[in-house]
Amino acid sequence: AIHQALISVQSAVTGMTFPRCDQEDLIELIDRVEEQLHSPHPNTALMCTFLNSIARSLRAQPEAREACLTIEQAIEAAGMPSTWQSGI
Repeated sequence: AIHQALISVQSAVTGMTFPRCDQEDLIELIDRVEEQLHSPHPNTALMCTFLNSIARSLRAQPEAREACLTIEQAIEAAGMPSTWQSGI
């Protein structure tokens, strides 16, 4: 579920009118989560932090709403806490 969410996010990010540096930051976060997914002992706390950070960065972008919801579902399915909507 996390991998599918990352694919959705990457597709949304590359298709958005988003500052280039922000796109690169999000792609880097996606890559870091992917590294953890392929690790023999993934750091779930780190993945949780990165996934929430990605969603937090995208939440103000209307065209990324579906990607944020996909991240939310993946976080929930993995049993991790969702914090990206805090402060809205």
